[in-house]
Amino acid sequence: MTDTVRSHVAGVHRDDVQQLQQALAGLTYPAEKWQVLAHVLGAERAEAGAVDLRLIDQLWALPAGRYPGFEHVLAGAARTARGHPRRRTALPHHTLTTR
Repeated sequence: MTDTVRSHVAGVHRDDVQQLQQALAGLTYPAEKWQVLAHVLGAERAEAGAVDLRLIDQLWALPAGRYPGFEHVLAGAARTARGHPRRRTALPHHTLTTR
């Protein structure tokens, strides 16, 4: 990852950039949002521990469309983080209720 890409995504922790880079390794660009998600959710990546639920949540929240390269996915993922500080936990626990 270049310093130029890092400077365009202020507020993204280096570890998060590395995790996204690992999760998207081998993805052919340009890629549609569904292709990004399918690549990340691949069984081999999930088993290797390259992704966590927080990353999947950020990518799921990406706007639909075509992403020309990694830096565009990274910028979109940074925007979907909704300004939350970096957390060690993947996602907050939600309680489901039935009626």
